[in-house]
Amino acid sequence: MTDTQDEQQIPVPPIEPEIESPEAVIADLTDKWKRSVAEFENFKKRRQSEGQEILEYAKEMTVMKLMPSLQSLEQVLKYAPTDEKYKDWLLGLTVTIQQLEKTMEELGVVKIKTIGEKFDPSHHEAVEEVEGQEPGKIVKEIQPGFMLNNKVIIPAKVAVGRKE
Repeated sequence: MTDTQDEQQIPVPPIEPEIESPEAVIADLTDKWKRSVAEFENFKKRRQSEGQEILEYAKEMTVMKLMPSLQSLEQVLKYAPTDEKYKDWLLGLTVTIQQLEKTMEELGVVKIKTIGEKFDPSHHEAVEEVEGQEPGKIVKEIQPGFMLNNKVIIPAKVAVGRKE
C-alpha cells in the first residue's frame, strides 16, 4: 500500500458538539424567561389600551344615537303651547330633557358655548347672519352643538353678526 491509500482509510473521529456549561444554560433560560415576561406585560398593556378604545367608541356611538332624540325634545319644548292645561305635560317634558342631559354629561358630553363667543368653524355652523352686530360674533343659538372627548360630534348652529 502506498502512503496516500493509508491516509484515505484512516477513519476520522466524529466531532462531538461542545457541552454547554450549566451557567450558560441557566443564563440562556433566564434571558428567555425575562423576554417572555416583558412580552406578556406589553400584551396586557395593549389589551388595556384596546379595551379603552372600544369603550370610548361605544360611548360615542351611544351618544350619537341618543342626541337626535334630545334635540327633538328640546325643539318641542321651544314651540310648546303655553296654555295652563299643558302645564303638567310641559313639566314632564322638561324633566325628561333634564334627565337626558344629565346622562349625556355623565357620558362626557359637553355643550359647545355659543352666544357672545367668536365664531369658530370647527365648532359652529353659521346658518344665519344678523346685520348691525359685531362681525364674527355669535348673536343667537339656533341649535346647540356638542363635544365628546374633545371632539365635535354635532356643531352648534348659530347666527353670526355682520356689519351693514
